[in-house]
Amino acid sequence: MRSDKQKAAVLSVSVLGAALTLLTILTLCLLYRTSLRMETQRLEELVHSQAALIEEFTRIAAKNYPDYTGSTLEAAVTSVFNAHIRKECFGATGEFLIARLEGDQIVFWPGRQHSADSIKPIPMQSQLAEPMRQALSGRSGTVVGIDYRGQTVLAAYHHLPTLGLGLVAKIDIAEMRTPFFRAAAEAGAAALLLIGIGMAVLLRFNPFLRRLEEERLRAQSYLDLTGIMIVLLDCGGRIQSVNRKGCELLGAAQDELAGLFWVNHCIHPADRDAAEEALRLLLSGEAEQIDGMEFHLCTMCGEERIIEWSGRAVRCRQGRRVISAGTDITERKRIERCLQEAKEEFQATFEQAAVGIGQVNPEGRWLRVNRKLCLILGWSADELLALRIQDVTHPAHLERSMAKAKELSANPALSIYQMEKQYLRKDGSAVWINHTVSLVRDEQGKPKYYISVIEDIQKRKEMEDALRDRTELLVRSNKELDDFAYIASHDLKEPLRGIMSYSTFLLEDYGEQFGGEVRDRLRTIGDLAGRLSTLTDDLLTFSRVGRLELARRQVDLNVLVEDVLATLRVTLERENVWVRIPKSLPTVVCDAVRMREVYYNLISNAVKYNDKPEKWVEIGALRPWNDPERSVFYVCDNGIGIRDKHMDKVFTMFKRLHSGNKFGGGTGAGLAIVKKIIERHEGHIWLESAEGEGSIFFFTIVQRHEGQIWQEGAGGASALQRRNPL
Repeated sequence: MRSDKQKAAVLSVSVLGAALTLLTILTLCLLYRTSLRMETQRLEELVHSQAALIEEFTRIAAKNYPDYTGSTLEAAVTSVFNAHIRKECFGATGEFLIARLEGDQIVFWPGRQHSADSIKPIPMQSQLAEPMRQALSGRSGTVVGIDYRGQTVLAAYHHLPTLGLGLVAKIDIAEMRTPFFRAAAEAGAAALLLIGIGMAVLLRFNPFLRRLEEERLRAQSYLDLTGIMIVLLDCGGRIQSVNRKGCELLGAAQDELAGLFWVNHCIHPADRDAAEEALRLLLSGEAEQIDGMEFHLCTMCGEERIIEWSGRAVRCRQGRRVISAGTDITERKRIERCLQEAKEEFQATFEQAAVGIGQVNPEGRWLRVNRKLCLILGWSADELLALRIQDVTHPAHLERSMAKAKELSANPALSIYQMEKQYLRKDGSAVWINHTVSLVRDEQGKPKYYISVIEDIQKRKEMEDALRDRTELLVRSNKELDDFAYIASHDLKEPLRGIMSYSTFLLEDYGEQFGGEVRDRLRTIGDLAGRLSTLTDDLLTFSRVGRLELARRQVDLNVLVEDVLATLRVTLERENVWVRIPKSLPTVVCDAVRMREVYYNLISNAVKYNDKPEKWVEIGALRPWNDPERSVFYVCDNGIGIRDKHMDKVFTMFKRLHSGNKFGGGTGAGLAIVKKIIERHEGHIWLESAEGEGSIFFFTIVQRHEGQIWQEGAGGASALQRRNPL
């Protein structure tokens, strides 16, 4: 800690050096202004003398050589210009320039100093060549501005109205400033050197200051020797000295702490009574030393720290003093608190876990079990702790379980194994469990204990057994149903073909002998037999759609739809139907055969149920705005439409909305089969329709495929977008 005399000496040297530096800078500024003024006068004299010379030369040439040409005059002026340049009369960057105005371009006079192309013409409105722009604007004077190179220059300019020329003499402002900047830097460095030398002399060669500094360093080294806080208190409990660790802990310098009451300013209010009593015992002589007290410390920045405090009384001329030491245990207390909280949380988690958890030593004996494990096995905690894990493992799974444990113990690369096995309850019954085991090793890598997680899967196993039995039963039932459907279809179609054949034979052979009513009845018999045959086929198809496995693969819907349209080409041409596909359809993962059946039914229905003179069918795909990853496919027509009350009936099996053979007849199974196929693809089908205007059938499918299926789907037509709520 420096004394007042030492501080005054250092301050005097600093003020003297600063004053010297300021005086030097002021002197350099005055010299710079004088130099700038003199350089300005010199440039003005130069440009005016050159202007007078050129004007005089022009007058003499006009008087003595009345037939001179412009080129002759230009050559003469160039000679004068080059003669001036050879003199090199000002600065390394000084230049004398002549230019004229051609249109809106400033064209510089070439000379020996510059080639014809070295200075290119500059537009009059440019920010460059400011002095020359002033001269060609009819002015004369001086300016600090930007020249044709973009450099800041000091320039004198003059205008020759008789020749239309501008004259400029200039020098870079940086060239003028460089000597002064260098002198200022040298002066500043010299001043700093003088200050450093002065302070060194004061500190090094002043005996009083040197002895004072040595005593201060010696005393401070004693206090800073240890890494704990050391505070020296006087007989009134005020702080006299604090070591470096104490300053860091209290958050203040020693000068700021000196004179403060230790208890009132540094101890938390909750602990002040205890701290004041301890200090009283030491100062009164009732106790020589007090150890192991914990106080909450208040730092100067308002932070709270916890210290373990010890104090010892010492005698001096002024009375009893106290040397106190404090160790910051805030972090240790925080860690202890966190460990306690973690222990409590672990205990709560361990006991309240929804699965059984236990710790097992390498010999297989239970070290710790939770409540759920006791509930699963029916043993109490004390009873389980008296057993080994081998005692509760079913004999059928014991050998495999022990082999897994040995493999985990022998292979450090393994950290966990899992298996399903049976445990034995207290009542002797077996319970299926999912057993997950991890191994905890010590610092040497030796097995310390196993952590076993036991999940009761008895109900799941029972459900799996029941499901397996039901699946086997369902497989047998489906096979028997398929066999029955095939046999029934075959056996039904055989007599139906006979009925249709005999009715046809009767009409062909004896039709003229029968009356009209008999012929109609024979035709009705044939039609009914044909319809029954179709119903049988549709029923067989519908029954198989829900049971056959889907052959999923990448399918280009454009190719698939083209194949369907080729199949329906005769019908489309006969009915004069226009089919349009606004945009290319995507490639999807589906069962191509089933998806072809979907499009075939939807397109054929769109053609069948249409009474317009101009029929059209539109096929496309949409992307909903709120789900761009999903596509909605549609088939739209301008047919007869469907009433609102019939919307929920169109997908019902064998449900037709029109009687007899109206609109070509049918069994009413087509849309039911379509719905079944879409559902097999985990999709959804619905429709929008207006009676007399047409219908739109929408459907989606879920694509089961690893990776990306397709990137972009097609959008629908504008008319569909107006009607589509998506």
